[in-house]
Amino acid sequence: MPLPTAYSAVPDWFSSENQGVDAALADLTGSGRPDLVVLMVDDGPQQNRGLYRIGRDLDAAGVVTGGWTPWIDVPDWFSWANQGAGVAAADLTGSGRPDLVVFMVDDGPQQNRGLYRMGRDLDGDGVVTGGWTPWIDVPDWFSWANQGAGIDVADVSGSGRPDLVVVAVDNPVGRNQAFYRVGMDLGPDGVAAGWSTPLGISNWFSWENQDAGVAVVDLGAGPTAVGVAVDAPPGLNNAFTLAIPLREDPAVHGTWEVLPYNSQVLAIHAALLRTGHVLFFAGSGNNTVREADPSYGDVAQDMWTSVVWDPDAPAGANFTHPATLHRMDGRPFDFFCCGHAPLPDGRILAGGGNLAYNNGNNLGQRDVASFDPGTGQWSTRPATANGRWYPTLLTLPDGRILAVSGKNDTNGDLNAEFEVYDPALDQWVHLHPPQNFVGLPFYAHLFVIADGRVFFSGGRMDDGRPQAAGILDLGHQPVGFQGVPALLEGYMRNQSASVLLPPAQRQQVMIIGGGPGMEMAGATGHTETADLDAPAPAYVESTPMSLPRIHLNAVLLPDRTVFVSGGAMTHEGGAMMPIPRLQSEIYDPETGEWQAAAVAEVVRLYHSVALLLPDGRVITACGNPPPYGNHAPWEPPQPNEELRIEVYRPPYLFRGLRPEITGAPQQWGYGATVAVQSPQAGQLRWAQLISPASTTHAFDCHQRLVDLPITAQGGGQLEVATPAEPGLAPPGWYMLTVVDQDRVPSAARWIHLT
Repeated sequence: MPLPTAYSAVPDWFSSENQGVDAALADLTGSGRPDLVVLMVDDGPQQNRGLYRIGRDLDAAGVVTGGWTPWIDVPDWFSWANQGAGVAAADLTGSGRPDLVVFMVDDGPQQNRGLYRMGRDLDGDGVVTGGWTPWIDVPDWFSWANQGAGIDVADVSGSGRPDLVVVAVDNPVGRNQAFYRVGMDLGPDGVAAGWSTPLGISNWFSWENQDAGVAVVDLGAGPTAVGVAVDAPPGLNNAFTLAIPLREDPAVHGTWEVLPYNSQVLAIHAALLRTGHVLFFAGSGNNTVREADPSYGDVAQDMWTSVVWDPDAPAGANFTHPATLHRMDGRPFDFFCCGHAPLPDGRILAGGGNLAYNNGNNLGQRDVASFDPGTGQWSTRPATANGRWYPTLLTLPDGRILAVSGKNDTNGDLNAEFEVYDPALDQWVHLHPPQNFVGLPFYAHLFVIADGRVFFSGGRMDDGRPQAAGILDLGHQPVGFQGVPALLEGYMRNQSASVLLPPAQRQQVMIIGGGPGMEMAGATGHTETADLDAPAPAYVESTPMSLPRIHLNAVLLPDRTVFVSGGAMTHEGGAMMPIPRLQSEIYDPETGEWQAAAVAEVVRLYHSVALLLPDGRVITACGNPPPYGNHAPWEPPQPNEELRIEVYRPPYLFRGLRPEITGAPQQWGYGATVAVQSPQAGQLRWAQLISPASTTHAFDCHQRLVDLPITAQGGGQLEVATPAEPGLAPPGWYMLTVVDQDRVPSAARWIHLT
């Protein structure tokens, strides 16, 4: 490997303070040797200046042999403060002469802006002979502070036209994050035909950066962005490089596909049934017009409140329509913003929901229902003591269902009472909440932990109630509570995601992303993990996502990773359009790192859901905040109802043959050894149970992956040990999968743990 060249000074550098620098290569003189274009931002006593100069004819050692041009001002540089700059040279006009693209981050009094302009037809002296375009904004720039940026020009899309690659370092509170965008098919006026969604750079570790840059090259697998950044820790700075593939590879990123039919109801609530079918239920679905329509709930007029989808059936034969259930007042049972949980026998219990819209302060209904996958119908269960809208329902280790939080049925205040449903007695029992307790917020993120207690992660939905995370002990009256302190931004966990990291035996809960209350401030990408096996559990920081987001969905995959999709940079409903997050990400608890995944087509914001199918795919559905969404059949007046279903195929579905399960008993008990048949026995890495999803408002408190220790394998059979206690795996139906040494999982087989 050749040794690096010595540092060479750029002559006549006159700045006492700079706020951006970059370089590019192009043959401007026609000598056949590359020339060096150097850009600097001079932060003088008055308005900033952007200037460049050309070092002619670089030799093999990187030495300028043909002299330097004078410094040349980029005209109309308007910033008084910059937080990054970049330069690239390429023939964008087709004239045969290189054009100069100059980029800057303007640090104005409000949110930052990323802008670029093009100088046409550079001559050998670096003079722009064809004029300059106006400054052009990079759309949806979300940073309020940047600590470095850079650009390059390359054909990323493969269209034959040049694309602009923009990289920037975002400097939020806490650890920095970096992102990039691609402006596709630059025209001769410098305008891009379209822009990619903001794309994240995974595992950024710096808390402070002092510049960054990028160059695009083909390293053998298509265009790759090679970035460089300056890390500014206490003491001496460091510089690091990284490579970012700019084209998706299914075996690395997975793929997305929009299905050729829609969900038929707004899938605000979704549950995977023990049949492998998916129950979508919505009630009025956040639509006052539908709720007031005389045909609301009339199945004959396609005004369904719930549907059952068979993912494996052909279009036209893949939906069934349960009869509309009616509540105590004779109106259709309104599932909108209810809570739901699986019962041990496979039924889905839905409690609470929308009693009345009440001018925006919705009232909660007391009604409760259960859905039976065997009959495909709903039936009425005993009502709760008071109404609940935005509640959490949680299956406990003894098979009972805990109901907490939600708005009541009288004035829309918090229902602070705890109730437990006993399916054996078909009745509710009242518990006394903890003393000196603020109250669990709406859609509180709860998890059953191994010792039978319940962990509140701090995650919530549209509720600024300052209740800290902690562990609830339902075995005491009043209920006991042990706080679990957060390290970072406890107030930023509105519309976050929480997961019990796989396998459940780790007893580690991660909280991911979110934002502040109902404010329009930006989201966070920060994550924290609590080890609930520790004597004094507390959150510690984990690697952040590459993209900040709220109303994200997080799904446990059978290769024991966590898949994150959807969400936005800001809460919807404000004056500023929310910036959607279409790029998905995958977190590996073994390495503690995130990996970029494929970019979705459909925007998923408020009310979106995501869940794992038995074959290893992930489905996403719903989303209905303004201004996004497709027009539903009953529009006008509400156009913001997203009915498209989009399916994600993870990378493991592109890695060749999958292992198989050819036989296993359906009924399992605790603390037992079970024989499972598989042709790959002897070569398997893991066996595991995965709970079927029951998700709403970007959260599923029942989601868990439970390791089944393999005690023996070979000869077409493996023996696995089932959990000893129901705290690890509450009773109910599970998906059994096995995973090979390459972390490729089998399709699932349904088993019943009792």
